[in-house]
Amino acid sequence: MRPTRRGYAVAAVVAAAVAVGAAFGARSLDAVVLPGIVALVAAAVQVWRAPAPGVERALPPADEPGTTGTVELRLDAPRTYPATVRDRLPAGVAVAGSGADGESASGESNESSEAVVDAAIGGAVSYEIARLRRGRHEIGPLTVVVTDVLGLFERTIALDVRKDLLVFPRVRRLSGSAEANLRALTQSRRATRRDEFDDLREYVRGDALRDVHWKSSAKRGELMIREFTAETDPDRVTVVAGVAGAERPRGEAENEDETDSGADPLADAMAEAAATVCLALIREGASVRLSTPAGEVDAGVDDTRAVLDHLAVVGRGPVPALDGEPDVAVVVDDERTVVRFDGRGHRFESMIGEADGGLPNGRSAVGADVAADGDADRPDASSGAGRVAPASGNRRGGGSSG
Repeated sequence: MRPTRRGYAVAAVVAAAVAVGAAFGARSLDAVVLPGIVALVAAAVQVWRAPAPGVERALPPADEPGTTGTVELRLDAPRTYPATVRDRLPAGVAVAGSGADGESASGESNESSEAVVDAAIGGAVSYEIARLRRGRHEIGPLTVVVTDVLGLFERTIALDVRKDLLVFPRVRRLSGSAEANLRALTQSRRATRRDEFDDLREYVRGDALRDVHWKSSAKRGELMIREFTAETDPDRVTVVAGVAGAERPRGEAENEDETDSGADPLADAMAEAAATVCLALIREGASVRLSTPAGEVDAGVDDTRAVLDHLAVVGRGPVPALDGEPDVAVVVDDERTVVRFDGRGHRFESMIGEADGGLPNGRSAVGADVAADGDADRPDASSGAGRVAPASGNRRGGGSSG
C-alpha cells in the first residue's frame, strides 16, 4: 500500500500546517491538520481492509484476424470499492481502437499491452479487443489497483487469472472459377470412388439413392446399398499442407514468447490457404481429411470447427507424406502459395475473388457460424462497460504489494 500523488499532496499540506501551528499557535492545527489526518487514516484503513476480488473472465468466441470482440470481467467481493483493473494482452491481441491494430497485424510491433478499466469491485465490466493474428493467445494475468473514495492511497493486487483466446486463420472468398474447379474435383472423385465400395447391405429408410447398387438390387429383388470404408468414402477429399524446404515439423508455438511475439508469415500463409480450400470443399458437400505438420484432422459439413481449431495453432513444417496421392496439396515457399489439384498448380492469390468485408458487429462470416453453434461463453454483465484505455509495454503483473 502506498499514497497516491493526491495522498502525498494532502500529507504535505498537513506537515506544512503543523509547522505553521508550531510557529503561530495550536489553533491553526484545528482547521487543517485534524481533518487531513482523519482523511489519511480513514483512506489507509479503507484500502488496507479491501479484500482481493474473485475474478471470472469470459472471452469472445474464436474468429479471424481483423475482427473485434468483447472481454467481460466479473469481479466478486464481499463489499464494493473503486479500483482500476489492468488486464494483460499478448502481442496477437490489442484493445480495439487503440491504434495498435494495424501495427501489430503487420508484424511491426511484438510487444504485449494492457487493457485499463475503471471498475467498481463487486460488479462486472467489459472492454473491446481486436484480434490481430491467428494463434492461441493467453489473456492475463491481471492486476487490481485498489483506491479509497478520496484517492489518497492505493494497493496493487496481482491475480494470476489467465484464459486462452483462439484466433482462426483468415478464410478468403474464392472466385467463381476456383469454386467451380473444386466442385468438379469433388464430383470427379465421387464418380471414381463409388465403384470402390466395401460391402453391400439392405436399404434402410434415409439412405441416399446414389448409393444403391442397381445390379445387385435387380438380382435380389430388393434395394441393396453400397457401404464404404473411411479410406474409400467417395465424399472424402484428402488435403495436405506444408512449407517447402522446412527442416522439421512444428505444431503449436513451443513456448509462450513464441506464441505471443513471433508471427510466422509462411505458417500463416499455409494455414490461410488450407482453411480457405477446406471450407470451400465442405461447402460443396465433401468431407475433408487434412494433414499438416501438426497432425491429421477430419471435418465435414457438421464439424468445420475441427479444421479451424487445428489450423489456428499449426506451425511451420514440411508437406506430410501420405501412402497415396492427396487430392489437394497446399505448398508455401518464400515467394508464393500454390494449391495443386487435378494435376495442376494454382497460385492461391489467383483463386481469390471479391473480398469479404465481414459483418457489421465486427465478426467474420466464419466466426458468426461458429458462434451460432454455441461457442459463446460469458456471464451476464450487471454494470456498465467502464472506461477502457490501452497501456503498451511488456508488463505482466507481479506479486501483491502492500
